[in-house]
Amino acid sequence: MTLYAHLHLRPAISRLTLCLAAVIVAAILNGCASEQADEQQQIGKPPVLNEQWQTISLGDHKMGYRHIIVEQDHAKLKRTDTLTVTLSQPGVHDQEISTTLIYHETPNGKPIALSKTITSETANHQMSAIIAGDSLELKIKQNAEPEYFPIPQPFYLPEGLRMALLKQRGTNRDLTYFSWNFSTRQFDKIQLRTAPYTDTEHPDYAWHITRSTGIGENTKYSDIFTDDKFNPLTERSHSNGEDVLIASCDKSCATASFIPNTHVYRQLIQSPYKITDTALNGKIRYHLSGDFNLTPPNTNEQRVENKPEGLDIIVCKDCGTEAPPSDTDLNIALQSNYWLPAQNPIFKNIIAEILADNDSNTSGKMQRLTRYVTRHMSEEPSYSGYATALEAYNSKQGDCTEHALLLATLARAAQIPARIVFGLAYTNDRFLGRKYVFVPHAWAQVWTGEKWESYDSGLGDFTAGYIALGLSNGDQGDILKINEQLHKISITSAIQIRSR
Repeated sequence: MTLYAHLHLRPAISRLTLCLAAVIVAAILNGCASEQADEQQQIGKPPVLNEQWQTISLGDHKMGYRHIIVEQDHAKLKRTDTLTVTLSQPGVHDQEISTTLIYHETPNGKPIALSKTITSETANHQMSAIIAGDSLELKIKQNAEPEYFPIPQPFYLPEGLRMALLKQRGTNRDLTYFSWNFSTRQFDKIQLRTAPYTDTEHPDYAWHITRSTGIGENTKYSDIFTDDKFNPLTERSHSNGEDVLIASCDKSCATASFIPNTHVYRQLIQSPYKITDTALNGKIRYHLSGDFNLTPPNTNEQRVENKPEGLDIIVCKDCGTEAPPSDTDLNIALQSNYWLPAQNPIFKNIIAEILADNDSNTSGKMQRLTRYVTRHMSEEPSYSGYATALEAYNSKQGDCTEHALLLATLARAAQIPARIVFGLAYTNDRFLGRKYVFVPHAWAQVWTGEKWESYDSGLGDFTAGYIALGLSNGDQGDILKINEQLHKISITSAIQIRSR
């Protein structure tokens, strides 16, 4: 989004493209099995109880497929959900990303364990959880200390949920329960409203379930149609302003080849007019309107003002009003975590090499680290499914998020407090056939000792074309929450503020 003459615009525009690639399918119902499994089982394989193939579409365009298989594994049920989506981005080959959820339950639906694995060309990470009494024990990487979360009740995995619906009587079977969300690392409260359903075109449909997740303005809704045993057959939900359809079909239908659609157009936000380079290097007041549920932060580089019809956001290099961080805030901004593994010896060694003389101030150190990340990462960006900083370093692949995660990790490894910013950046250059647009972006901010200052290894120097929508320690759940709101944002004004 940086639009400056000294930048190499072609790689920058490419990175902008990939920053838009995260077309994320919202939470999918825990279950879908309508077809009988093959009668002949391979020797030594657990018997397959149910198998389901589904096709996934966003709007009118196919995105991929889902395969669900339920097996009787000794004294427990094992359900494996594999979601595979293909993203198309201009200038690079198609990117395939797979997410696998595995659930273990007792035959009567009592939860035992669950896991989530995300794989792409450049990322492969797994999170797992076991039920330990009244707590969920979460591990997000090997050899890491587990985290514990009290389990609200009732808590169900797919088979337990299906059994709970079967046990109810009557035509209206409403149910409220809790489900674990690996992306946000919290329990989701889910409400189901269930009623009988008949459709001559779909004779297998027996129940219509309206599912709501969240509270108030954050509530997400889905419509699910199931058979008489509450095995889901079709689901329609809403994501980023468009319908996501998951529909049952056979294997050949689900896995049939298709031409992926370029989904990045859905994330672009049109500027009301061209913003000049002079304005971008000065101070700009933006007006944001819409029914979005975000609270953009006040930082040292932007000031947010509530207005009757939206928000005014004033952006420049030093016009913010953020209060100085506390010692606790700074300690948090130095900590190593799953996404920002600053204590890894690899990053400590890099810091020892790059900052060996230790004679620079914070700004000088960050300029060196920013140049290092720019040179280390491939100029040809790729959507990696939100890789960790370590994965980004090893593969040298990624988009704006991987750039930001790696840069923030190196800063923390150098004992410089750092955080991730998710927001928007503006470009005057033609972008996918459109001009004067804001594009989702991520960058790093560090504490210099006097203020939080932005650094961006992907696009270049910070300007008034950057709008911060949220701050993070790198957790994927934070960017998911922002992405879900982008389609609701309109930028109706962008006025240069001149000094008198």
